[in-house]
Amino acid sequence: MAIKHTQQAAQDSANSEALERATRLRAGRVAMLAGVLVLGGKLVTYLLTGSSAVFSDAMESVVNVVAAAVLLYSLVVSSRPADQDHPYGHGKVEYFSAGVEGAMIAVAACLIFFEAVRDLLAGPHVERIDAGLILVGVFTLVNAAAGGYLISVGRRTQSLALIADGKHLMTDVVTSVGVLGGLGAVALTGWMILDPLVAIVVALNILRTGWKLLREAVSGLMDEADISALTRISNAMELARPAWWIDVHSLRAWRSGNVQHADMHLSVPRYFDADRLHRINHEIERVVLESSNLPGDVIIHFDPCRPRQCAECAMEDCDVRGDAFVARDPITFERATREDELLESGVPVQAAETL
Repeated sequence: MAIKHTQQAAQDSANSEALERATRLRAGRVAMLAGVLVLGGKLVTYLLTGSSAVFSDAMESVVNVVAAAVLLYSLVVSSRPADQDHPYGHGKVEYFSAGVEGAMIAVAACLIFFEAVRDLLAGPHVERIDAGLILVGVFTLVNAAAGGYLISVGRRTQSLALIADGKHLMTDVVTSVGVLGGLGAVALTGWMILDPLVAIVVALNILRTGWKLLREAVSGLMDEADISALTRISNAMELARPAWWIDVHSLRAWRSGNVQHADMHLSVPRYFDADRLHRINHEIERVVLESSNLPGDVIIHFDPCRPRQCAECAMEDCDVRGDAFVARDPITFERATREDELLESGVPVQAAETL
């Protein structure tokens, strides 16, 4: 009966993952379709108006289309299971996707800036502002709907690439709102110079967005410590902590797409056998992954307890206890992430190596 239950749980998990992969791919196709539609509309609007601000908006939409193509590629690759060449899976391609998108945004911002400066020096001229306002407004709504959809699906399926692309589209919405404001100001005042000035402001805002995406991508590719994930894991372990989880240190955690990886050192009573350690490993893996609400794996290095730890060990009826239990330190972010220690003395390994 237990075997059937385990098999059913495994099948349910596989079905859930397949459904999430299909949902992410569908969202990627929506991003591509919306990008092509909005780009075509904004280019037509630019040809009608000759507006530098509309040109800047159209250039960002070019980035959106290329980014959507990279997004689709990354979603297909990241959905592949781990293999011999990629034992941790293919999820990090999503960081690559975000990095490419950030770089393209930066290039688009530079093109917009130079075009706006050229128009500013040559003397701007804008036509058919009313048509421009209507068309830009319509395509702004399309981008807002697509961006909101991508962020929603990305958060539900834990896809960093979808969230990044959705946020990029929402930035495009902010850009378009600025363009609408600039065109509206030109229509009201007749001051054509406002059009390239708005385009310059838009370019600087786009450049800031590109820098943020690049920073996040590099952070993920370099396995920068995820403070929020480490804090969640530490808190979850403290809440679920039985007496035999004596101490935790050297906790590390990183993401590969929507897969959570973690490893740590755990001190346990030194008389526990392998069967019990195996059960503890499964229990900790469950606690860690539930805290992140992600699939993944947890690697634990078990340290046998030493007499120096008796005062902080809450185990009752312990045959090897040397000192009475006093109190145990809670599993906090600071304590769980401290570096590896020498087993007998508790001195940090790095400090001992310098002696």
